[in-house]
Amino acid sequence: MPTAPTVERRAAARYAVFALAMGLFTGGAMAEDSKNAAEGAAQTARPLLAYRCPAGFDTAEELCRAFRTLLGEAAPGHALRRLGDSEPVPALRDSDLYVALVAERHGAHSLTARIEWRAGTDTDTVTGPEISLDSSDTALRPSMYPGFLRELWSLSAPPALGDPAE
Repeated sequence: MPTAPTVERRAAARYAVFALAMGLFTGGAMAEDSKNAAEGAAQTARPLLAYRCPAGFDTAEELCRAFRTLLGEAAPGHALRRLGDSEPVPALRDSDLYVALVAERHGAHSLTARIEWRAGTDTDTVTGPEISLDSSDTALRPSMYPGFLRELWSLSAPPALGDPAE
């Protein structure tokens, strides 16, 4: 007749299961830490596109949202970072870019803006042409901004910002 396991055998089996579970849990946590570290390094390695938007008028935030969307489409492999009005431009690496949307004139029926940029470690800021969006019969609406910004971007001709992985 088989004998029942002794208390020591049961305890040893429980400890073995516990040790196995801890090994899996700790190994999984270590794998997750490695994955997070790799993702963090990849984000650090991604080129930065620091940008600044105009402020001080009713639809400035809508204009900035449209500008951010445009930048995301123009530079899909870049990490976008909005800079505040008084925040200094961070140190740029060779593949980084700083872009500012400058509103020279803004009102209910018109907006005149230009794009300024600095590429990589260059210290010179390049200024694009001023372009106006005017509407004599209706107030400007945020839905008008994307087309205006695409035109402004293409006429300003900042550096190509395709996906750096390509």
